[in-house]
Amino acid sequence: MGVFLEEPIHAQNKTKDVFKPTPGKSLGITRINNFEILNAKPHSNPVSQSSTSGSYQYSSPTGLQVGPLKPGSPDGSSRRAPQVTRARSFGDFGIPYSSVRVELGPGTSSVGANNKAYLSSTYPYRAIGKLVFKYPNGQASYCSASLIRKAVLVTAAHCVQDFGSGSTTFRDFKFVPGAYESTQPYGIWESEGYVVPSKWSDGTDNGTGSARDNDIAIFLIAKKGNRFIGKDTGWLTYAANNYSFVKSIKTGNLNTAELHTLGYPGMSDQGKIMQVSSGPSTTLNYGSKSAKQIRQGSNFTGGSSGGPWIANFGFKKPIFSDGASAGNQSVGNVVVGVTSWGTPNPNLIKDNFSSQFAQNTAYPLSSYGQYGPGNIGSLINTACSAKPRGSSSTYADLGYCD
Repeated sequence: MGVFLEEPIHAQNKTKDVFKPTPGKSLGITRINNFEILNAKPHSNPVSQSSTSGSYQYSSPTGLQVGPLKPGSPDGSSRRAPQVTRARSFGDFGIPYSSVRVELGPGTSSVGANNKAYLSSTYPYRAIGKLVFKYPNGQASYCSASLIRKAVLVTAAHCVQDFGSGSTTFRDFKFVPGAYESTQPYGIWESEGYVVPSKWSDGTDNGTGSARDNDIAIFLIAKKGNRFIGKDTGWLTYAANNYSFVKSIKTGNLNTAELHTLGYPGMSDQGKIMQVSSGPSTTLNYGSKSAKQIRQGSNFTGGSSGGPWIANFGFKKPIFSDGASAGNQSVGNVVVGVTSWGTPNPNLIKDNFSSQFAQNTAYPLSSYGQYGPGNIGSLINTACSAKPRGSSSTYADLGYCD
């Protein structure tokens, strides 16, 4: 479930997003095959790249209120999370960090422990994978994506359609969790449908160039028989409004978190092996229109788009004793953004940007159903409130959004 951080904003939602069901096989669409999945080319944000050499207006942390649930554990279950009321991460020293036990989660019997693909098949890595699709011209491409509820996948909006392209989208979306070269430890999963911000589709999303408020998309993943993908892989969780960020003299008065970014950048191992990048990440209001962004140093390239930016990444925290604790805002595996864009040449600035999961002018509400505030809460609410063809029940009623 989500970790909900709320700003006291009360206004009408400024966008009308629509859940788009995936066309059925009966429509005669040429399906993407396994050869195309294995050889898909990395996808990059095609919008003109913004300059990263100028000055920025850095944003400050807001008042935070943490909501009720932890991420899906490796067996797909959920547990209650502690309440946190102070707007800072971890301790009073004022510098963010991550700390977890060095231990592998359970894998899958299809990948032996001595196989190089084994780590990718363990939790939490296996909740992350490749989102493969076809362009309108039939060429196969891919982005990265992650599960944040039992059958809810988050990625970048530019992994569904180009900015301002209206009703023209990519097609035949498939998700391959824990992909490692030709190994697909949990198989290939079909899309049930997706939601893209309407302001992304019509080209009016706030921002300049590739830096936009809402480069985010939500997919529902179709069941295999009666089984949800999250029962096999587990899932991460998510938060809006800069969970685990802290601003102090020690961070140079920048609103900073220690985040892990994961995905399949095409210039690293040819995009066939999951990569992880970690380090200090800062929020900022970017450009003349103050797009709400997160910035991190990184050598990630095309193909990593849509991959999660995770606070408190890891499998398990240690068992504490003698008064020790994990600190504040320590819920594990909290997705706070997804890779959106960076400098095209990875040998130059080596940067990486994400739209913030946050309340903004398009998504100002502090709550969208039970799914939390801002863009991420609204998009999930739209998907989970939709109904499958011929059904009187919503996807939430049917268990997709647990």
